[in-house]
Amino acid sequence: MRLLQILPGILAISALLVSCSPPVAQYRHYFEAMSVYPGSGPDPALVKAIRKSRKAYPDRDLVLYWMDFGMANNVVGNFADSERVFREAERMEHQLYTKSLTRIALSYQTNDLVLPFRGMPFERVMINLVNSFNYAGQGDWVGALVETRKIREKLLRYNRRYPKATLAGGKYYRAEGLAQDLLSSHNIPSNINQLNHYTDDAFARFLSGVYQEAQVNAGGVDYQSAMISYRKALRVYRKNALLYNTPIPSFVVPALLRASDAAGRTHLVARLRKEYPSAIWTRGREFEKKGHIIFVGYDGRIFHLSSDRIVLPLPILGTISMVSFNIPRADGGGTSVSGHRIDVVDERKQTVLSVGSEEAEDLNAIGKTNFQDHLKRIVLREAVRAILKTSEEVIAQREGERYGGILGYLGAMVIGDAANVVSDVADTRSWRTLPAIFDYAEADVTPGSYWVVVSEYGGGGHVLKQHLTVAPGQYLLIRDVDAR
Repeated sequence: MRLLQILPGILAISALLVSCSPPVAQYRHYFEAMSVYPGSGPDPALVKAIRKSRKAYPDRDLVLYWMDFGMANNVVGNFADSERVFREAERMEHQLYTKSLTRIALSYQTNDLVLPFRGMPFERVMINLVNSFNYAGQGDWVGALVETRKIREKLLRYNRRYPKATLAGGKYYRAEGLAQDLLSSHNIPSNINQLNHYTDDAFARFLSGVYQEAQVNAGGVDYQSAMISYRKALRVYRKNALLYNTPIPSFVVPALLRASDAAGRTHLVARLRKEYPSAIWTRGREFEKKGHIIFVGYDGRIFHLSSDRIVLPLPILGTISMVSFNIPRADGGGTSVSGHRIDVVDERKQTVLSVGSEEAEDLNAIGKTNFQDHLKRIVLREAVRAILKTSEEVIAQREGERYGGILGYLGAMVIGDAANVVSDVADTRSWRTLPAIFDYAEADVTPGSYWVVVSEYGGGGHVLKQHLTVAPGQYLLIRDVDAR
């Protein structure tokens, strides 16, 4: 009997699904530790919050574990450990880039939770962006530059596949057609060929220029390379202003003017000065005599994913059945920190320079847009699953009626309940330890020893103090982290 044949499979799938729910408890402990984190010095509680919850991550979520664990180590300044962890995350993510057809077929019977987590494109890219800070924190500007260059390569590779996105095909082809017709009749977007808006990263382009300038005195690169990076950064920031309604940071044009002038691009300098007459910048020769303190702030928390339910009527085998499925929804995210003031104080306790940071990357806005690009594909996959599940229910009920008796009634009921469990879980896995915003500032000072005092605008108002000595042409990275 068909009823007896499909019952064990449905129950097994339901058991599998229960075992692969996304982990969430560790984030509460992580952010509790973050709330008392002073912003400087190692805090093992942050790292322990993730490491101790390793068992909460199923094996298929190992990439997500490495992302969270790498971020925790980066936040507390364990740069070498974070670098090692992120390398492992990237290696595994690359292995998962080509999905297993067996896994895809299984996901049609359950949901995306049976697939290994590899993250959305913006999450995979952030592995490299944050890892560049690990290298910069250790003074390895070559390694930092390699990481930002990887970002462009990744995005080119990802976006080449977007227009060619396909589903599993084969025996699911008919269900895919039904799902597209059903969603279209209810005006629900489900375009599997949706292009990705996130094709380049402005902050990564800008940081490439910074990392290249940091190598000029050592003879590693020249200003021409930095000029190209800054020019591309400005282009992408202009695009972001239209896509995400985010401002173009004022630090981009002065950097481009400086590098262009040093590279001998006089025509470009003249055009930029005409376009941006109020931009204040330093000539390359004077700039090289200074020490450079670059600041990056990690502000707030990125959005998390929750679940939305969709219920639609569908004619099946001469009857109207209700097709229901859950899809992820982007919720929350943001920060109460509106920027930072960086005061550079000399050994006589005199403030020699004060600069304010600016928003460099609205990761919350970029991530939500990237998620919406993916959602159109997710909606179609979930609709296909729901149609397959509902078809199984209707068939099971018909078989139960034919089989008769209490066994047939109970069998059809169990199959229906199990299939509902299968379809009623959305994939809400995401990299939740990322900040909502990266902000940036640069303080160019006469070489010497200083106290750097970082104060928040908004947020909790905590203050970071750090003592450092900077030489001519030397770059030093400092950071502040606040999850509020």
